[in-house]
Amino acid sequence: MANYFVTYDLNGSRPTHRDMDEHLSKLGSLRGRVLESVWYINYPGSATQLRDQIKPILGVEDLLLVIEAKNAAWTSLLVEDNSLKNAWNKAA
Repeated sequence: MANYFVTYDLNGSRPTHRDMDEHLSKLGSLRGRVLESVWYINYPGSATQLRDQIKPILGVEDLLLVIEAKNAAWTSLLVEDNSLKNAWNKAA
């Protein structure tokens, strides 16, 4: 399993942020939204495979970036800091 950060810009009427939340919440064993349009996902495949799991929900005008992360540091997040720390440590 690898640690990924997924970030996106939704520029059309579909999907909505709620649609994205529901779609992303089904991916990976450990996941959660850490900033407004940034998710942490612990995923067993590659960044390309994760992108391909997300891409079908997006419109042609939407933007997506999937980053595999080896290290991370943060100040405050939308999720409880300990939940991301615990997920990160489990994936390591």
